[in-house]
Amino acid sequence: MLASLLAVSLALAPGQPPKEDKKAPELSAEAKKELKKLEGKWQIVKALGSEGEADVKELDAFCAIAGTKLTFTRGTKTEVAEVTALDPGADPKCIDLTESRPGRPERVTEGVFKLDGDTLHLAMAAPKDGKLRPASVEKPTDGRIIVWVMKRVKE
Repeated sequence: MLASLLAVSLALAPGQPPKEDKKAPELSAEAKKELKKLEGKWQIVKALGSEGEADVKELDAFCAIAGTKLTFTRGTKTEVAEVTALDPGADPKCIDLTESRPGRPERVTEGVFKLDGDTLHLAMAAPKDGKLRPASVEKPTDGRIIVWVMKRVKE
């Protein structure tokens, strides 16, 4: 079930690349410093949902972070999001991802994250009827929230 939740979350995760004519968001110096720590390629190794936990290494799902762009890939499917807000002073640290989809309004997905060495925990909620920021990167109780546990890929 969680493997299908991951597939759904990738579908709910940010979609088409942000429009090129848009100016990249201006983040604070502290936010830029925190985002720099996240840069690189990450393999999604575990997904936590309200129904349990799944080892998803076999899905070959990745998240690449470069500047303010997050690119999620699974097989031939690619989804791109823009980091439009990041609060490194919050506990847990907060992140907002904005997606632009052709013919649809922009959508903001609120999340929280924790970086522990080469392990990144990212909790996000499927947008529905307003915003929903997860409270932690622990196992969620709300079915709309998924926590991805990612390991940095050494290249």
